[in-house]
Amino acid sequence: MKKFLVMLILFPWIAGINTLSEGYRIPAGGGSMRIYAKDGGAQGACYTVQNNHASSDLFVPTHSTTEWAQFIAASKPAFIAATQCYPKSCKEILTLMGSPASGTYTIDSDGAGAGTSYQAYCDMTADGGGWTRIFRHNIAGGYFTTVGDAISKNTGAPTGNLYSILNKIPDFVTAGKYRFRLTWPGYSQKNIWLQTTNPLSDVAAAGIVPIAVNAYTDTRLSNWAGLELGNGAHGPTNSNSSLLDGSVQHTNWFYAIGSTAAYSTPAGIPADTGIIATGGVAEVNLWIKEDDTYVSYNSCKDILDSGASIGSGIYTIDPGNIGTPIPVVCDMTTDGGGWTRVMYHDYPLGGLFANNAEALSYNTTAPLASRYSILSRLSSFVRSGKYELKIDWPGSTTARNWWTQTSNFTSQAAAGYVGIAIQSTSNYWGGLEYGIPGNSLADGSVGSVNWFYGVGAQTTWGTPAGIPASDELMGSGVSVPRMELWVK
Repeated sequence: MKKFLVMLILFPWIAGINTLSEGYRIPAGGGSMRIYAKDGGAQGACYTVQNNHASSDLFVPTHSTTEWAQFIAASKPAFIAATQCYPKSCKEILTLMGSPASGTYTIDSDGAGAGTSYQAYCDMTADGGGWTRIFRHNIAGGYFTTVGDAISKNTGAPTGNLYSILNKIPDFVTAGKYRFRLTWPGYSQKNIWLQTTNPLSDVAAAGIVPIAVNAYTDTRLSNWAGLELGNGAHGPTNSNSSLLDGSVQHTNWFYAIGSTAAYSTPAGIPADTGIIATGGVAEVNLWIKEDDTYVSYNSCKDILDSGASIGSGIYTIDPGNIGTPIPVVCDMTTDGGGWTRVMYHDYPLGGLFANNAEALSYNTTAPLASRYSILSRLSSFVRSGKYELKIDWPGSTTARNWWTQTSNFTSQAAAGYVGIAIQSTSNYWGGLEYGIPGNSLADGSVGSVNWFYGVGAQTTWGTPAGIPASDELMGSGVSVPRMELWVK
C-alpha cells in the first residue's frame, strides 16, 4: 500500500498531466474530479474521485485500462473517495471509446444534477456519431394520449414504439444552442440543424442554423424552420395534434413530434411532402448531441467538394467568408450538383420586387421565402474569373439555360458568355446583363430593350400577369409564375 501511495503522490509532475493518455491530478484539501476512462468494457467507466488529503495532490492513472481498473478496484486509503457516475451522453462515450457500436448505453445527462442515470439509445456511426435518441414514435404502438403525454414516456424502454425523454433536452444545451437531428426510418431524408430555443418552451423557434436539411418542401406548405411547441401563446396552434412540429408559426403540423392522432391517408405521422407526397410515415426519431459547431463553407459547391453533402437541401454557407453565414438551398445532384440558389421569385405568392435594392438582397435568411435574393453576394461565387450560372422556371417547364460568363450581371452588361446547356435561345438570349430599372434587375435579352429571362421582376408582363421567360419556352406573350437562379 505504501508503494501505491507514493506513486499517486509523485505522478503529478510527469508530462501530459490531465489528459486521458496519462492521468489526472486532483488537488489536496477536498479537490474533486469527474473522470471518465476506458476500462475494457463497451461503455467505459465513470467515477467522481475526491482527494481529502490535507496536503498531497492525488494522481489518478488512466493511460491504460489495466491501471485504471486497478485503481478503481484497489482498497483505498480513507482520504480517497471514488463514487461511480455515468457519462453525460452518447457523444461523451464516443469521444472516449473511439468506435463504440450503436446501441443502448447508460447515461446521466445532467451530470451531478438531481436527475438519475437512465438508459438511452446511441447512434455512434451516422452523421459523425454520438447522437442520443430522445424520442421515438412508431405507430405500431399507437399514438400519444395527449401532447403532455409525449414529454416523457416509457423512459426505461429506449427502443420502444412510444418513447420520449424530451424533458431532458435542457441537459444537452451547448453555448446556448441545441443540435438536433430528425429522421424518418425507411426514408433517406434527414434534417440536422442548430437552434437557440428549447422547443418545449412557449416561444417561436429562433437561432436556426441549418447544417443539412433534406426535408423542407420548396413551398410554404410545410414551413420548416426548426422545431417549436405546437400549441401555446407564442403563435398559431396545431389544435393539439402534436406536442412539437416544424411548421413554424403555422397551423400545419408537419415534422410532428408527439402526434396524438393519425394524419391523412395512409394514416401515420406527418413528415414532409418531399418525403411522402400524401399521408403519413410510420416512424419518426428525434436525436440530440451537445455540439454547437459547424464548418462555414463558402458555397454549396464547396460543401460538395469537401464531401460534407448529404444530398440536396438547406445548408448554412458564408459566401466570400465575410463572417456573415446565411442559410441557402443547395442542389447537390442536378447538372453535377453544387448549385447555390441565389434568387427565387414566386410572383403569385410573393408579388413583385419593389426596386433593384430589393432584388439584390431580400429575405436573405429565409431561403424558402416566395421572394428571395442574395444577389448582393454574387461576386463571392466567381471562379477562375467566371460565373457558372443556371436559370429555370419551376412548375412551368423543365427546360433550363446553363452557361458561364465573366461579367457580374447585377451591374454590368453581358460579357464572356459561353453556353453549356442552352434550351432557349429566342428573344436575344446571350447570358444575363443589367436590366432596365423598373422592369427587372437583370435580363437575358442581351443588347435589347426587351427583358425576357427577367431576374428580379419589378413589374408584371404577359398573360396571365407574371414574369417573362421566353417565347421559345412558353409561346408568344405567355408569362411564368416563378423563376429561380443558381450559381456554382
